[in-house]
Amino acid sequence: MFKKKEVWNKPFSEKVAKRVKNIPTGELTLWLDQAMFDLGRSINQYERSKETVILDNALLGAEAIHAVVNELHTRMTKV
Repeated sequence: MFKKKEVWNKPFSEKVAKRVKNIPTGELTLWLDQAMFDLGRSINQYERSKETVILDNALLGAEAIHAVVNELHTRMTKV
């Protein structure tokens, strides 16, 4: 109840981490594949348009990839 909240020092948001934590282990690789596809698509769109809004989407995709790989690693090392 009176615990001090631990400092979040990961390069992805707590919101993304909480969402990834709820994904079943068997589906994590599917999510990873989709996030990598979306990131690649965002990079291609940015190369054509040079709009910084697209880089925001790419950054979110990169955070999702990092969060999914981190969660998968955490789960596999606990086994």
